Amino acid sequence: MTTPLHPFRDQVSIVVSSYDGFFDAWRPFAFFLRKFWSSCPFPVYLITNELAVRSTSLRQIRVGRDRGWASNMQTALEQISTSHLLYLQEDYFLTRPVDEGQLASDFTFALENDAASFCFFDLALLGHEFTPRNGRFDLVPVESKGRTRLQTTLWKRDTLRSLLRPGEDAWQMEARGSDRTRDLRMFSYGPNELSPIPYLMSGLVRGLWTKEALAHCRAHGFSLRPRVRLQFRPGKVQQRWRRAVGRVTLPIMRSLQGGVIDLDAPASVWPPQY
Repeated sequence: MTTPLHPFRDQVSIVVSSYDGFFDAWRPFAFFLRKFWSSCPFPVYLITNELAVRSTSLRQIRVGRDRGWASNMQTALEQISTSHLLYLQEDYFLTRPVDEGQLASDFTFALENDAASFCFFDLALLGHEFTPRNGRFDLVPVESKGRTRLQTTLWKRDTLRSLLRPGEDAWQMEARGSDRTRDLRMFSYGPNELSPIPYLMSGLVRGLWTKEALAHCRAHGFSLRPRVRLQFRPGKVQQRWRRAVGRVTLPIMRSLQGGVIDLDAPASVWPPQY
């Protein structure tokens, strides 16, 4: 089926940042991608370490031993040839159908205006004053600390690669990367309700499921079991205890997967009983 995004098939790939420690987010991510963007014309690359996946909609890039977010990303980008990347993370679950017509219009703007990046998430949510002149998106101010946010973003592949620093994690990239982009044209959306890619900003916080992610899965018939990776709750003591449970149970779950995780399996209870 032809969509408004077909003209960009040779220019854009989707890269999903992840690692084996978040393997239990891969199946719900794939579920919501199929549900809300079944006509996606782009190759979708999932970054993993050693675990293998089976999927008709995602292509795996195995980067080997985990060497941190930036180093893993550097290795993955060497295996992607398109000029632009739509960056996502494994816990960015789509919440409604993607508006392909509007997204195609935004891609056209980004390419014609030499955008180094085009973020589809509201910069104002970081506490910045940001009112797009056209009502939807605008240039990110040069002095902004939010120029390198790792929300859903269309990146020039070579730009993203040039900003990576071995050893940095994703949070360090966001905190330090803006100073590396002062001479680049970075665009961002304003109000999230106007974005063509509606998604849950973060299904995982401090390695634990958010209540929003669990509710979203339940609402769409995907039974996500929070007894393996527990639900995030405020309080440092609770968080430490819940992460400790995950450190024990997640390796058990990985071993029971037999080394291959089927992302196309029916949306039954996930992860399964053990």
